[in-house]
Amino acid sequence: MAAPAADPRPSAGAPSRSLLAMARARRHSVLRRPSDRWRSALLEVQALALVAVTVLCALLGLSLFQQGRTHAQQVERGLRPVQARVVGQPYPAGVGGDMAQVSWTAADGTTHQGSVEVAASERVGGHVRIWLDPAGNLSTGPATTANLVSTAALSALLVMVGADAVLLGAGAIARSRLDRRDQEAWEKEWRVYEPRWSRP
Repeated sequence: MAAPAADPRPSAGAPSRSLLAMARARRHSVLRRPSDRWRSALLEVQALALVAVTVLCALLGLSLFQQGRTHAQQVERGLRPVQARVVGQPYPAGVGGDMAQVSWTAADGTTHQGSVEVAASERVGGHVRIWLDPAGNLSTGPATTANLVSTAALSALLVMVGADAVLLGAGAIARSRLDRRDQEAWEKEWRVYEPRWSRP
């Protein structure tokens, strides 16, 4: 009894097609509708726009930080730092942080008191730095680097989220219109060809 023939095997493996080759084949396919080309172009434009928005928002954040730092330096030049002693127990003062009564000695030797924002860990007897204006009155100190970075980053992030939402919304509207046009074209062709196919 003869042995069964072996399963036929191809002499060479099927050539593998790269993603780029398959994308080119789809792009030049005869089945590709004009609306498909518009969808591809829309996707490419959206991707480029999102990248551009990200870069522009990063530059915006950097610019805001630099402007804030310049303003803080200008404010700091008009103020005088002084060491003050905490004389009252710190108490919560809303989102801004804790407030405490402090005492300091002016340049003329007189003692003054006032309320300033302090860290929550400060205790009575501790020392904090306060800022005085040219008249010797308490003043809000210049913004810290951490505050400048967080403000610039948050502003740039909000702008980026808003711009991305506009881009994605516009893309969704454009795709919806393309879908509606395809549906209308399909219905028009169906009205032409369906009677021919349904003939006995």
